Amino acid sequence: MREKAYFALSRVTRGAKAGSQLLPQRVAPRKLTTLCASVLYAGVLLLPLSGHAADDNKSQLKDIQQSIAEKEKAVKQQQQQRSSLQDKLKQQEKTIAQASRSLRSTQSTLNSLGKDISGLNASIAKLQKQQTQQQNILSKQLDAAFRQGQHSAVQLILSGEESQRSERILAYFGYLNDARQENIEELKQTRAELAQQKTTLVAKQKQQKSLLSEQQAQRQKLEQARSARKKTLSALESSLEKDQQRLSELRQNESRLRDKIARAEREARARAEREAREAARVREKVRKKEQQAKKTGTRYKPSESERSLMARTGGLGRPNGQAYWPVRGSTLHRFGEQLQGELRWKGVVIAAPEGSEVKAIADGRVLMADWLQGYGLVVVVEHGKGDMSLYGYNQSALVNVGAQVRAGQPIALVGTSGGQGTPSLYFEIRRQGQAVNPLPWLGR
Repeated sequence: MREKAYFALSRVTRGAKAGSQLLPQRVAPRKLTTLCASVLYAGVLLLPLSGHAADDNKSQLKDIQQSIAEKEKAVKQQQQQRSSLQDKLKQQEKTIAQASRSLRSTQSTLNSLGKDISGLNASIAKLQKQQTQQQNILSKQLDAAFRQGQHSAVQLILSGEESQRSERILAYFGYLNDARQENIEELKQTRAELAQQKTTLVAKQKQQKSLLSEQQAQRQKLEQARSARKKTLSALESSLEKDQQRLSELRQNESRLRDKIARAEREARARAEREAREAARVREKVRKKEQQAKKTGTRYKPSESERSLMARTGGLGRPNGQAYWPVRGSTLHRFGEQLQGELRWKGVVIAAPEGSEVKAIADGRVLMADWLQGYGLVVVVEHGKGDMSLYGYNQSALVNVGAQVRAGQPIALVGTSGGQGTPSLYFEIRRQGQAVNPLPWLGR
């Protein structure tokens, strides 16, 4: 349509130009006016066509912008949903940690109560046997006294028998009465002790029954939290995209871990510096005393507090297989293995039964015990001189921040926190903030 209009306009224009040369002088001005009006009308027909094209482009741009806005809104909602699920997972795994710790404490109390009840039962049985023996002795004494009743002390005095014999018999009766009275007192004491122990036993059994009910409730709470965690984990996994998104999340997790450790170090720096100075003084003192002892042919042994201070501030030393394994199990991932894209494992992952004890590899102080995205419940122990060990994926922490720990001491329980599917421990060693291969430090 546009091409036809343009063609018509061209013909009219060309005709008008030719006509201006060929028209005789007598052509009326009216005809020329009509021709010009036709040309102008044809031009006006073309104007709406170009205006429609501009409107189409604006409409397309508006649609694209609206589509982008909707996509951005959907992505934002997905991120908010994932963040909410992460928060829910954090709370659920903290609930699991608390329930697991309470369950462990309850079980320990129950074990102690069981021993107490067994001891009480054995003691009661012994007292009952002792009571029977005392009753038999007393019965025999009473029977003997009854049989000799016709030769009582009064009769002996009145009978006029020789005084020497009567005094001897009176003394004999006195001994019998004293022995009988002593047995009666012992029997009373035995019965009183037996009654007290039976009362204690009833109280212990009542406490045991209450604790068993509490333990059952704790187990149910633990199972409910685990079930809720499983659902949250499933929802979280379904909301996560693969590859690049996972890579970005791992980077964020690692960054959070570094920031968390750095913040904990800053908070503990004053104490660490103070302990380091004190440890340096103690080492110098011990060195001098060792030299003095060597001169006298003896050996100086540092006190427990001196040894503990030097051990927890002296660092891990050179890797020589001298440290404890944090937990025994099969190694799922090794240091340096590919994790995702260019990211690699900064520690090792050791599979172990859920609830197994996680042990500190060396003396130190607890720097951090908190839940962290991607690592679950994490315990970090500092060993001095910039060395620290990190234990992640835990079900529960058994120590608090600031606590001093010894090598081999249980500090956590193996779990699946942080969204893990298999019970395992994530273990790192860091020197001056840099993760290093932990295996050379661990013994066979």
